[in-house]
Amino acid sequence: MKKLLVSSLILILFMGMIHCASYMDKYYQGSQKIHFYHGHKLQDRFISILNFTNEEIEFKIRRGSSQKYLYHIVIDEEEDRISEGWFPAYKIKTEHYTVRMKAKKGLSFQPGKKYRLCVGSMNPDLVYYHTNSYKCSVDYEFVLPAK
Repeated sequence: MKKLLVSSLILILFMGMIHCASYMDKYYQGSQKIHFYHGHKLQDRFISILNFTNEEIEFKIRRGSSQKYLYHIVIDEEEDRISEGWFPAYKIKTEHYTVRMKAKKGLSFQPGKKYRLCVGSMNPDLVYYHTNSYKCSVDYEFVLPAK
């Protein structure tokens, strides 16, 4: 009887933790939106767009950090993340590195629309649980030209 009572209490506690965790995950992903604070704004001579289509964009970025990988995010004017991911940012014998980013499913890059390339050292989803702001180490605003 005592074992049954302890097992039941442990099961109730475990189920409560699962419910709380799933509620918090839904809360953070559904009700809040992360704000991308402007970082160091770079001029065109440090970042350039090599090529783009509606589905993909390729940047040439002057290397400034010795970190091997950086988190790159393309956001639109509403701060919706169009494309993001970890990309290699350090090549030993070059001053620049290139990043080819694909738009998320259902999204696209549109000529004439204003975008920002935000580069940081962390995934924004990791800081999302502590704050709703993300500091861009590098911030590059651009408008895609009509082809």
